[in-house]
Amino acid sequence: MDFYPRKAQYLTGEEVWLCLEAADVCEAQRYDRVVLVVYWLETKIRTVEIDRLQQTTEICAGSYDSFFAGYGVRAVLYGKEKPLILETAFDVCRKPEYSLRYGFVSDFAKKDMVNGAMEQLRKYHINMVQFYDWSYRHDNLVVEQDDYEDMMGKKIHRDTVREKIVQAKRYGMKPIAYGAVYAASKEFYEQHRDWAFYNGNGDVFCFIDRFYIMNIQKGSPWRSHLAAQYQNALEKMGFAGIHMDTYGFPKTAFSRLEGRFERVALQKEFGSLIDEVSAALTETGQEPFLVFNNVGNWPVSETACHNVKAVYIEVWPPYERYFHIKQLILEARRLVQDRKPVILAAYLEPFRKEDGLLAAYAARILMAVIVSNGAYHLLLGENNAVLTQGYYGDYSLMGEETAAVMRRYYDFMLRYLNLFYDPEMTDVTMTHMGWDNYEYQCGAEDGTACWSAYGESGKLWITIRESTGCKLLIFINLSGCSEDYWNKGKEKPPIQKDILCTVAVDGDIEGIYCASPDLPDSTSQELPYESVTNEKGKSVRFTLPEVEVWAIVYLRC
Repeated sequence: MDFYPRKAQYLTGEEVWLCLEAADVCEAQRYDRVVLVVYWLETKIRTVEIDRLQQTTEICAGSYDSFFAGYGVRAVLYGKEKPLILETAFDVCRKPEYSLRYGFVSDFAKKDMVNGAMEQLRKYHINMVQFYDWSYRHDNLVVEQDDYEDMMGKKIHRDTVREKIVQAKRYGMKPIAYGAVYAASKEFYEQHRDWAFYNGNGDVFCFIDRFYIMNIQKGSPWRSHLAAQYQNALEKMGFAGIHMDTYGFPKTAFSRLEGRFERVALQKEFGSLIDEVSAALTETGQEPFLVFNNVGNWPVSETACHNVKAVYIEVWPPYERYFHIKQLILEARRLVQDRKPVILAAYLEPFRKEDGLLAAYAARILMAVIVSNGAYHLLLGENNAVLTQGYYGDYSLMGEETAAVMRRYYDFMLRYLNLFYDPEMTDVTMTHMGWDNYEYQCGAEDGTACWSAYGESGKLWITIRESTGCKLLIFINLSGCSEDYWNKGKEKPPIQKDILCTVAVDGDIEGIYCASPDLPDSTSQELPYESVTNEKGKSVRFTLPEVEVWAIVYLRC
C-alpha cells in the first residue's frame, strides 16, 4: 500500500485530497475500514473514516484556512489481519513561494513522455521542478521542430517537454525552464561578436569549448535578446518561470560594446538583470517564478533581495564541511527579511562513487543539516534520481530502500514545517549552551557530554532554535563519522541513547515533545519531565530516548 497527497502542495482554502493506493484490487479488499488522523505538530485536528477501499482510494481531508502550515497524517487500515499503519504529510500555504521544494527532470526523449516523473516527485512534495537543458540552444530556447538535439547532443522531443509541463501543473508544481544567463552557441557568437565578454588578453570567454559567454551588463543588446527568449519559454511552452543559471566564472570581464574595451564587474550587473527579466516576463500576464544561481555563494549579497522567489546557492568547495552548510544558510537568511526560501544545490558524489549504503547515510545526514537550519535541498529528480554533479543529465538512481527512507525524511520536513521554517525561529546554539551558558545543558545519564554545537565528527550535533512560545532542540548523529565533510559517504552511526537535557524556562510549560523520521511512527510523542529549581532559576529536565540519525525535541512554553 502507498499513501500520499494528490498534489505536491495545497493553497489556503483548497480541499486536500489524499490517495491510498493498493498494488491490486485483492490487496485493497483485505481492509474494510480506514481511519485518518490529521495532526498539526502534536495536536489532532481532524479525523476522517471511510469503510470501503478501491485499488486507488481518494480521501478528502477537508480544507484549511492556513497562512503557512505543515500537517502530518496517520492512516490506520483495519481488516481481518493486523492493522496497517501508513503516514504522509502535506502543507497549506497562502502562496506557493512560502515553501519551495525544488526538484528536477532532464529526460525529454519521445519515450519519456509518460514515465511517471511527476507522479513520483509529488510523493516527495516537490512543488517546483527545474527542466534541465530542455531547449534547442541557450540563445534560441524554443524551436518549432518536434525533435531536436540540445547543445550537449541530448535528444529532445518537444511534446515530451510540454506534456511534463502539463503534468507538473496538474500536481501543484511550478515548472521552471533552465536558461543560462550568458551562454550562447558558437554560431550566435560569430554573428554577434561585440555582444560577448572577453578576458584581459582580448579572447572571448568560452565554457567547455561550446558555451560562449555573452555580455549581460545593463544596456547590452544581449539582455533584450535573453528576455525575449525567456518570454518565448513562458508563452509558447507554458513554463511558470526561469532558472537563471550562471557558471561562477568569470567574475570580471571586458565589454566590447560600441568599440570600447571596458572592464565589467558581473556581480554589479546581476541584480538589475534579474529585475529587468522579471519586468519583461510580467508582461506575459503571470507572476514569473525566477531562480538565480549563486554559484559557490557568489554573489548572493547582490542578488538575494531582487525579484527572485528563492535564495538559491550551488554549493562547491571550499564550502566542504557540515558547519559550512549551516553558515551558508544563516548568512542567506539574514539577507532577506520576508519568507523567501533558501535552497541549496548540494550534489552528492557518493551516489556515483561509493557504496549505496554510504551514500544513503550521507543523504540523510545532509538533508537533516539543511532542513534543521531552515533551508531546502535540491537533490531529487524523476523516478528516484539524485544529483551527483553539475550536469543533471548524468544523474544517478537511489535504490528502493533508500528512496523509501528519503520519502519519510521529506514527509518529516513537511510535517514539522512550522518548526523548521518559521522565520521567527532564531538560532541561539552558540550563545545559549556550553561554558557558563546554563540555558541548555545536554549529556548522557552518566553526566558525560559528547556533543557539538558546530557539527564536529564523532559527536552528537545539537542545534537550538527559539521563538516566542517554542524552544526547539535538533539532534543530528555524527558519532559514527570519522570526518565532517558533507560530500563523503557515511557509515551507519551508532544509535545514541538516553540523552539527558536540562532547559531553563521562565515559567510553566505546556509540554515537551519529541519526533524522528527514523522511528516507525513520526508522530510527536510527549516526553515526561521534572521541574528543577535552584539558584539559577527554573528549569525542566527530560531524557530523549534515542537518536539514530535525526531527531527533534520541542518545548511548548
